Amino acid sequence: MKKIIAGTVLTCALATAGGDIVPGEEQVVASMLTEENSAWKQQLVIYGWAASFDGTLTYSLPGEDSVESDGSLIDQLDGMFMATYEVRKDKFSFLADVIYLGMSGEETIGEEMGRGKLATTVAQEFDGWVVGLYGGYNVIDTGSSTLDIIAGMRYFSLDIEASITLEGPLGKNPSIPLSPSFEAYDALIGVKGNFDINENWYVPYLFDIGAGDSDLTWQAQASIGYRFDWGDVLATYRYLHYEKDDLLLVEDFDLYGPKVGVVFHF
Repeated sequence: MKKIIAGTVLTCALATAGGDIVPGEEQVVASMLTEENSAWKQQLVIYGWAASFDGTLTYSLPGEDSVESDGSLIDQLDGMFMATYEVRKDKFSFLADVIYLGMSGEETIGEEMGRGKLATTVAQEFDGWVVGLYGGYNVIDTGSSTLDIIAGMRYFSLDIEASITLEGPLGKNPSIPLSPSFEAYDALIGVKGNFDINENWYVPYLFDIGAGDSDLTWQAQASIGYRFDWGDVLATYRYLHYEKDDLLLVEDFDLYGPKVGVVFHF
């Protein structure tokens, strides 16, 4: 920015003096502008997310077919961290997105049996990481709107500490401890960009979809942002979905809800 101002001041001074900009001076100004446009641009976004969680749990009970839950997977969010880092140069960009989730919950499922009803109570604690890495290439830049094609991968891990308690006609059985873990690496492709409403307000967006170790994963998010001198503030809605048929305990996993972020440029 300082270089642009310096070039502008130089041009205005020459014009005010009644002189013309000689070819050598034009090249200096053009060089300043080119260098500024091709400089490395970085931003860091720290988010607070009021997320909701849904999922389908599947339990294999002794002597019975698997039992599928139809309720909420998680009752309580114990801890969360979410941030994104982006670096851009010319038409190329790199984006890293990190989410940590600490969650817990309990669910009771009733199943009719021969001489009564079997109740299955499942208590679980989750530690989850979702890390996305993308490379991008800009295909549209009108000055007021941009569109990048992005491709990369997402890493998803779950460590689960669960206990299953069965209670039937003959009373309650001892709890069965389970500690399954899961990791998935999925290839992704998508789009990312923003649209300027005016010099202060703008709308960023991102969508990706992919598969690999998971049967399907996708996410969509759209924001409304406001630029300040020190950085930006974003209000965003984000939805992240996973499907994995053969994952113990979890068949699908959804995170969604509004979030607020602060953007720092450097």
